[in-house]
Amino acid sequence: MRKYKHLDEVTKALDSFDYQKVISFLTDDCYFQAGNLVPIKGKQEIYEMFNSFKDSLLEVTHNIDNIIEGNDSVVYYGNVQYKRKDGFELQVPVCDVFKVENNKIKEYYIFIDWSELLK
Repeated sequence: MRKYKHLDEVTKALDSFDYQKVISFLTDDCYFQAGNLVPIKGKQEIYEMFNSFKDSLLEVTHNIDNIIEGNDSVVYYGNVQYKRKDGFELQVPVCDVFKVENNKIKEYYIFIDWSELLK
């Protein structure tokens, strides 16, 4: 039985562009680091970062191949497919690492190469 199964909803919320739901899984002071982007802290800043992608993206689909749980952490590994509104498509490997405190994400790391997507 998985301790943090409720966090599976984070990738589902990302795929549906429901960033309010994403941040509902975060602590108020959550630390966030995605790829080589500048780290940010706090729900509002994290919401704004995700929301900045919304205007250019048509579709996002996470395909999670493996989930590993520890006492206070969860690792998701798989790939993510992006379709931009300009027709560009990209599939890249992704590894999400969550440090959990009181069933909320306290630290959120996304290991991904977004360089092609952000061109």
